[in-house]
Amino acid sequence: TDFIRFAASDGVARLTFDNPRRLNAINAEMWQALPALLTRVEEDPAIRVLVLAGTGDRAFCTGNDISEFGSIRADPIAAERYNEGQRAVARLLQGMTRPVIAAVHGYCLGAGFEFALMSDFRLCAADARMGVPAVKLGLPYRLEDIVKVADVVGLARAREMVLLGRQYAGEELLALGIANQVLPDHGALAVAVDALAMELAANAPLSLSAAKVAFADWPGGWADRCYASEDYAEGRTAKREKRKPVFAGR
Repeated sequence: TDFIRFAASDGVARLTFDNPRRLNAINAEMWQALPALLTRVEEDPAIRVLVLAGTGDRAFCTGNDISEFGSIRADPIAAERYNEGQRAVARLLQGMTRPVIAAVHGYCLGAGFEFALMSDFRLCAADARMGVPAVKLGLPYRLEDIVKVADVVGLARAREMVLLGRQYAGEELLALGIANQVLPDHGALAVAVDALAMELAANAPLSLSAAKVAFADWPGGWADRCYASEDYAEGRTAKREKRKPVFAGR
């Protein structure tokens, strides 16, 4: 799609929302393209980390492109069809066995905020502003989406965020536990994201996947795969030989 950029190198995939005229809001074309891109990340053994970002200076992602709602989300039946497309993307992102980093600058609202919440790490520039504006737009906020907020900030603060529709920035994001780091500007954010992505990509891929599965309490035998892997033997050998391990993901 013309509205999403995708690139992968050195074990790191980068998926960038590229709709700056609409502050990187996600339109129907983007929702339709996202499942194939996320599946590509999950199925490519060379990809070890996914970075989510937004183009331009003003926003990571401002949620759904509401300019389309009059035609594609205008009644309950159309809305449910649209919502199911969103759920499909959420299932893929939440089920991903690769670590995900959200590189957040500017506005990060609604569905964009959910993308950040579903990431394992949220690194933010100082101008990042996050929130759930549904109540200010006449939109419902479903239980499945409230759970994403509550999992990160707790139920009491989730009620505050959802019922008031406020935006939060800077040190507030750190205090809420939303941001792992707040960087002074966009350049510092890019450097920090690159460093974190490369640090993650240097780790044993099967171990990373096993940890992702364990956090989510999914079945799948990932621990056994780690113990049976060449990487497990390589990790022990490298430790004994006092060198950096070279993991192959098998």
